Amino acid sequence: MGRMESIYWPFTHRCNQYCGHCYNHSGPGGPTVTFAEADAVIGHLPKPNRLTLSGGEPLVERELLLHILNTARSRFGDDTRLALQTNGDLLDEGTLDELLDAGVRSISIASQDEYHAKRTGLRERLTALLESRGLRQVDVGNPQTSKPAERTFSFWGATPDLWLGGLWARGRALRNDISLRDPGHNFCSLWSGALGFLDAGSPRQEIAIQLTKVYPCCPGTVEPLGDVAEEPLEAILERHRGDPMWEALNRGEPSEMGIVAGVDMEFASQRIKELGNVCLWCDEYFTKYRRSKTSPNPATQSWPEGDPQRRPLVLSGELADG
Repeated sequence: MGRMESIYWPFTHRCNQYCGHCYNHSGPGGPTVTFAEADAVIGHLPKPNRLTLSGGEPLVERELLLHILNTARSRFGDDTRLALQTNGDLLDEGTLDELLDAGVRSISIASQDEYHAKRTGLRERLTALLESRGLRQVDVGNPQTSKPAERTFSFWGATPDLWLGGLWARGRALRNDISLRDPGHNFCSLWSGALGFLDAGSPRQEIAIQLTKVYPCCPGTVEPLGDVAEEPLEAILERHRGDPMWEALNRGEPSEMGIVAGVDMEFASQRIKELGNVCLWCDEYFTKYRRSKTSPNPATQSWPEGDPQRRPLVLSGELADG
């Protein structure tokens, strides 16, 4: 059995910003894992080629982040590439040096779009800072592509072609109804979708862990696969291998997930067209046809129209300019 290619772990939903499009409801009061939970998660992970830590904003939990990095590096060694996604607001010289000392080799600044607070000069400041420590800027792309052992950084954001285009009707984007609808965009079949999540050793395999719950894709299904603070990740995946519904997602074919329950592909394809999003069909299948009895992923729950807690399209972050 080969090594797992990639694990994506938003270990905190705390954030210094509160964005109207956030797919996991991050904000200043968001939940986060404890040190004990973090240790349990790391202890239950197989050695991956890549471990990406994210949030929320991971630098809001600086001490916990450094603990996770040092623990992961001690467990997996330097041939597991440690990566960080951050909005960059809290990244300064001292913090960067700590991150590099803890083994971080990739830093992705994930806030270059119209949905985040405007921070004049942030990109220029961070470019100069990262280059001063020898990091090389690379284009954001499919992380399956082999990267050099050198330290790298990139910028990206929720642009229509990259994130909100036809995918990720999750979190506040779902509740605020701001995900653009494109039924022809099958995110399930792309990197960070469910494609290959069960295929041990495949270069396309990525597992997402939201806090401690395991999902086959970054946006997350209604029903989690399990809780990796409670049992090994490989045991969780093995339990779902051979299940026709999960295997359909593993093939990147959400229209096939209901065949075992008598929901044919023609009906599923029509519902995807009507809903405008493969993720919304996946949600409908879990809630209407599978009737999962587990606690649902909160990112898949929408607000009713007219709810006073619905937020505007763009919310200013704490570090916004004016």
